[in-house]
Amino acid sequence: MTTISLKDDGGDELLVISHNGCRFPNFPNNRAIENMASVKIRSDDVILSTYFRSGTHWVWEISRLLQAGKLDTSDIDKTSTMLELSDEEVYKDLPSPRLLNSHAPFQHLPDEVKVKKPKIVHVIRNPKDAIVSYFVFMKQIGFSDYSGKWENYLRPATEGRFEYGSWFDHLKSWEDVKNTTDIPILTLHYEDLKEDTFREAKKLCDFLGVKRSDDFIRQVCEQCEFSSMKKIKATAKLTGKIAYRKGEVGDWKNWFTVAQNEWFDQFYAEQMKDCPLKVRFTLD
Repeated sequence: MTTISLKDDGGDELLVISHNGCRFPNFPNNRAIENMASVKIRSDDVILSTYFRSGTHWVWEISRLLQAGKLDTSDIDKTSTMLELSDEEVYKDLPSPRLLNSHAPFQHLPDEVKVKKPKIVHVIRNPKDAIVSYFVFMKQIGFSDYSGKWENYLRPATEGRFEYGSWFDHLKSWEDVKNTTDIPILTLHYEDLKEDTFREAKKLCDFLGVKRSDDFIRQVCEQCEFSSMKKIKATAKLTGKIAYRKGEVGDWKNWFTVAQNEWFDQFYAEQMKDCPLKVRFTLD
């Protein structure tokens, strides 16, 4: 495991941790990354898997409340059970079913995932919004020590030169897992969640195997609205307010130039030509 410096198209440097063929953010706690492969997994665990900035905090909180069957306003957030960030000691003795999470591709999750076959909730967000959101987040969080410009970040980030590799490889790796294993996986789309949170939360509830009334599910959805989450989680350790930027679909339009959008769309078409999965870039 090594810390390496990568450069964007303008020469600005970005610090990442390279371990076993995957590039992780330059987290202050490197032990979690080094030990992630050996983390003990239970068959009744639930693992939330997303590419970065794809609604992880949001869906983690919805899942937490649905599992608990009661509302609370704790400022605990998903970083406490993030496999590549938190030491196993933090969540090792949590009661079942534990709700874990990671941005890492399937092949970099704990080895026991393949054996114990926990439930996986895979959330997909359109890559334009995800990349924009992470660019802003990364410049605020501090551990990447990155000060580059958007126009120099877009291409290398899209091509997978930075943290966690490319959005395309991440998505297709999970589609491959769905098609070649019997690991239970629920795929949700961020845009669908924004369009009708209650509808998607009911799918999540069914997948988790918990029976909750429609009234309770609606209460969970209301408590997990963006403005409420931003207020409740403002004091959360590490991320706090910066984890909640806009929570919108289509903000990429405020960032992409016409030329950037044309380049991205062409790259997207090439990368997704053999993948039938459809992704929405707006709610229109």
